[in-house]
Amino acid sequence: MIIATTTLIIVQVVVVGCVLWMNPEPCPRKYRVTQEHGGVLANMSDIHRYCELDYGGKFMLKEEFIEEINDAQQRLKD
Repeated sequence: MIIATTTLIIVQVVVVGCVLWMNPEPCPRKYRVTQEHGGVLANMSDIHRYCELDYGGKFMLKEEFIEEINDAQQRLKD
């Protein structure tokens, strides 16, 4: 009984970890923090250059930056 419970907990942790790892952030941290903290924003109000607010109240990365990231990833593969 204890082994089955432990196995079930381990499986749940692995499944939840995979779901969280496979689901990327809608607006990556790089575009949400200022330059002092490793981001690209000069000040916090610049977030609207890179991300737009959706109907759920979350910031989503704009399409032009998604395409830019995809192009960079393709160049790295080649």
